[in-house]
Amino acid sequence: MTSGEMIFAAIYSLSQKIMLLYSKAVLRETGLNWQDWRILRAAVSLQSCRAQDICEESGIKKSHVSNGLARLEEYGHIARLENKGDKRSRIIISTEQGQNLVARAEPKLHEFEAQLANQPDVGDADALLNSLRSYKDELGRLLDDKADPPPPQGRMSNP
Repeated sequence: MTSGEMIFAAIYSLSQKIMLLYSKAVLRETGLNWQDWRILRAAVSLQSCRAQDICEESGIKKSHVSNGLARLEEYGHIARLENKGDKRSRIIISTEQGQNLVARAEPKLHEFEAQLANQPDVGDADALLNSLRSYKDELGRLLDDKADPPPPQGRMSNP
C-alpha cells in the first residue's frame, strides 16, 4: 500500500470512529440520534421554518428530515403548524422543551467537538499518518471507555 493509500485508509477509519464517538455523545447528552439532533438544532436556530429550510441548514436529505421531524414532534421537541401561505407545507417551530434541550446539551457537545479538534497540525505525509494512527488509537480507547451508556432519564431514545 502506498503512503497516499495509507493516509486515505487512516482518514476513513478515523472518520468512522469520530462519527461513532460523536453519535454516542449526542445520544448520551440528548437521547437523540445525531441526525435528529442536527434537525432540532436547525429548527431552534431558524425559529420558524419549513422542512426545506432545515434541509438547507443541516445538509440532511428531505426524506431524513421528514422522518426526524415526525420523531421530534412525537417527543415534544417541535410542533408543525399549518402554513397559510402554502397548504402543501407546514411551519416548524421548536417547543420550549426542544429549546431547553438544545440550550442544555449544545455547550457540552461543543466542548466535546473542541476536544476532538484539539489536535496538533502536521505538515508532511509521514507525520500526518503517524498523527492519524495515534488519534485513531486514542479514539478507540475512548470508545472502549464509553461503551454504550444508557439514554439519559426522562428522554426517549430513538427506536
